[in-house]
Amino acid sequence: MPNWRTVDETDLAATLSQGEIEAFRQDGPTDGSDRVARLLERTVAAVRGWISCNGAVRMCPAPGTIPQSLVSPAMDYAAFDVLKSINVPVNDDRRRARERAEQLFEKIATGEMLCESYTEDGTIDEGKRPATSPMADDGARPILGGGLW
Repeated sequence: MPNWRTVDETDLAATLSQGEIEAFRQDGPTDGSDRVARLLERTVAAVRGWISCNGAVRMCPAPGTIPQSLVSPAMDYAAFDVLKSINVPVNDDRRRARERAEQLFEKIATGEMLCESYTEDGTIDEGKRPATSPMADDGARPILGGGLW
């Protein structure tokens, strides 16, 4: 199983209701493009941009992919945009989820944390720490259970 993958609407549906997703889609452009697909493309591009700032992470050569460990925070990041767009009140939990996602992505960008590097066979790159592992003087210390999400 690859350790980097594409995201799709089912990933977003794990964070938002189908009704919220459909309201976002219906409020979109009339040119026939899928607003949800475009949001997911922009979200993935942003996450890949943050990751690319960290020279210690080997990027997947396939555009449109992100590490499996960052799918959930990426959907938290995207969900905020959906709710704001359809004029739904954004509650504190959603705001905090967006903030936590941004903080995680910024930590990865600055090298404070690492996400899994791409490997062709999907195995863990033993030289890299997963996104749930802060950099530490004494080496990797994965956070087990409770993590960031």
